[in-house]
Amino acid sequence: MSRPAPAATRAAATERGPRRGIDGLTVLTVYVVLLFAVPSGLTITALGSAGRPATLWALGAGLWWCWHQLQRQSPLPPGPRRVSAALFALLAVAGFSYACAMLRGLPTDEVSPADNGLLRLLAWAGILLVGIDGLPSVGELRVLLRRLAWAGGAMATLGILQFLTGNLLLEFWHFVPFTMWEGPTSDALDQRAGFIRASGTAIHPLEYGVVLAMAFPIALALAVENRSAHRLLPWLPVGMIAVASLLSVSRSTLIGLAVGLIIMLPTLSRGVRMLIVTVGGALTVAIAVLVPGMIGTIRGLFTGLGSDPSTASRTTSYDIAIDYMNRFPVVGKGFGTFIAKYHIFDNQYLLLAIELGILGVIAFLLLVVAGIVSAAQARRTATDSLDRQLAQALVAALVAGSLLMAFFDGFAFSMSAGMLFLVLGLAGGARHLLAARPPVPGQPVATR
Repeated sequence: MSRPAPAATRAAATERGPRRGIDGLTVLTVYVVLLFAVPSGLTITALGSAGRPATLWALGAGLWWCWHQLQRQSPLPPGPRRVSAALFALLAVAGFSYACAMLRGLPTDEVSPADNGLLRLLAWAGILLVGIDGLPSVGELRVLLRRLAWAGGAMATLGILQFLTGNLLLEFWHFVPFTMWEGPTSDALDQRAGFIRASGTAIHPLEYGVVLAMAFPIALALAVENRSAHRLLPWLPVGMIAVASLLSVSRSTLIGLAVGLIIMLPTLSRGVRMLIVTVGGALTVAIAVLVPGMIGTIRGLFTGLGSDPSTASRTTSYDIAIDYMNRFPVVGKGFGTFIAKYHIFDNQYLLLAIELGILGVIAFLLLVVAGIVSAAQARRTATDSLDRQLAQALVAALVAGSLLMAFFDGFAFSMSAGMLFLVLGLAGGARHLLAARPPVPGQPVATR
């Protein structure tokens, strides 16, 4: 006769939920690995830009979500499903815009981008829906957010190494069979004011910056509410992301990091706030000493806005954008059809207005607001301090990520868009999980 499992083990198993085959945590974990570990410029040759591993997995995740819903034996959690509703509104606008574009007729070189754009949007939608409905317990939500924080820390560490060595450090991926490389090379790493602009596994430093800015508040929440025996270990991703952001020579990255931190500060204790200020000051001094000229360059990013070429490019694009928007004002000319040969807008909202019209912009803004409201509601209903901090971190990540979409065409980059839609899904999932979770004093935290 076997001995009964210890109470803590039984409670942890209950917190994680039963396991039958592939579950939502596995689906989302594999997606995080593919999104962060595989360079976003790597694609399967036969599939072109639609063949990025993370995108293909996300399409499969959408099919898994459909199967999961058909197999569901329990009713959906009570309460409004704001994020899902806003997502389907965005998909409806994109589908109608695609149909109008095809009926209207597209130039040959826009047909493939239109198909690819719709596939990418469906892939991000699949991951978002799995984030909402695929995690059956709060414990699994915590586990995934912990993995997401460590993935951000690993990305930051790679960026620091790229900055120090001047090497992309991704040469291995160039020799993977059946793939083609669309990303930067070691000889073509972006630079600003003589400093290397790291990109990690992303195609562009701005895409890299969005990932860091969104991962930072999640890592900070887990470090502040650390309950493991390793007191300093959870602070490692926080430190790596902070250092990488300062070394990124990117105004957008620093703005995103600052916005996330500002949103997190009211929920932190006075001691933690003092610690952040102290360590942040020490880190700034250390970088000033070890990397001469870096602090002055960072200061110049904000004081020299009037003469900055990237700022001028953004501000002079509005008249061009309005001209294109007037041609198809309601549902746009088709998602993905505004190709680079026409113009490059460093603003995803302007690009959405052109490709999906005013209805598309409204639908996307509603999606972002729905995610933020859901995460805020999750924080109000949470009965555990860790869950409250993680919900606040989701709010901070969404505000930072959606803000940075105004600084570059973020949907053209699979990593930044994939990260944003993943966090949107987790925000919707957190609302359902935390609203339905009864307070259980002393319940153990899943740590696997």
